[in-house]
This record gives sequence, C-alpha cells and structure tokens, in this order.
Amino acid sequence: MASLDLMSAGMNSVRQGQYRASTAAAEIARVGVPADPAASQAVPLQPAIDKPAATTAVDSNRPVNLVDSLVEMRQGQREVEAGSSVIDTASEVLGTLLDVKA
Repeated sequence: MASLDLMSAGMNSVRQGQYRASTAAAEIARVGVPADPAASQAVPLQPAIDKPAATTAVDSNRPVNLVDSLVEMRQGQREVEAGSSVIDTASEVLGTLLDVKA
C-alpha cells in the first residue's frame, strides 16, 4: 500500500535526521576535549538499532569545524521536519481512504 510506503520513508527520514543531528552534536561536544587514542578506534553506533553506522573508525584527532557541525545539525533538524511532514500527510491520506471505504 502506497501510504504505508510513505510512512516508512518518513520514518527513515526522521531516523537519518536524528542520526545526522546527534553526530553533529557529538562533533561540537568534542571541541576542547583532548584527543583520546582509544577513541580513534571507536566506531559510532546508530541510535535506533545499535548497529555500526560506518565501517571506518572515528578520527578523533582531526580538528572540529563548528560552522560545518552547526550546518549539519540544522540539516538534521530539517530532515526530521520533512520526515514528520511526510508521516502526517500519509496519515491523512490513509484516514481519508478509510473514510471513503467505510
């Protein structure tokens, strides 16, 4: 059913936006923290499913660009907003279809 596919796409967009925002927030939080050699071997996990988000380790020794991180956070926010809008629209469409069928 098309409306369920839309809801799934909306949920995926929300999940990706949350991941983008949390990754950017972690980058911002890393400002001023001394480099940790053990952290360079860490692989970040996706918050919803606790599976590795990437196959490469995090490079904690590279400098943090606050502007890029803030832009990433804003993009994550917009992605979540767009996904929730898709979910709302799919819900309205499904409700209308149920009303028409009944």
